[in-house]
Amino acid sequence: MNVMSGTMDFIANKVVFISFGQIGIMFLTCFLCLLYGKYKTGLLISYFFIFYWGFVSNRIYWLELFGDSGMGLMMYFFSATAIALMGVISFFQSDHQPA
Repeated sequence: MNVMSGTMDFIANKVVFISFGQIGIMFLTCFLCLLYGKYKTGLLISYFFIFYWGFVSNRIYWLELFGDSGMGLMMYFFSATAIALMGVISFFQSDHQPA
């Protein structure tokens, strides 16, 4: 229970800035994708928005958290690269058809 309390305190003390314009663009594009039946495209759009908000726009927070730790910065770089690579690979996958 102590771990959960510590985790909640850590999360509660952080501030993340996301502009309403970006949120509006994401909702509009995802809505249009759902409206026209482009589910995979809508998921990829929301995936890349969340990737951008989590890794790119909040990079100062991550750099503050890791400080001058070379190992921490390498973890940040490789995890961000792996997530972006998974998104790019998903563009080239064919859609699965139920059997």
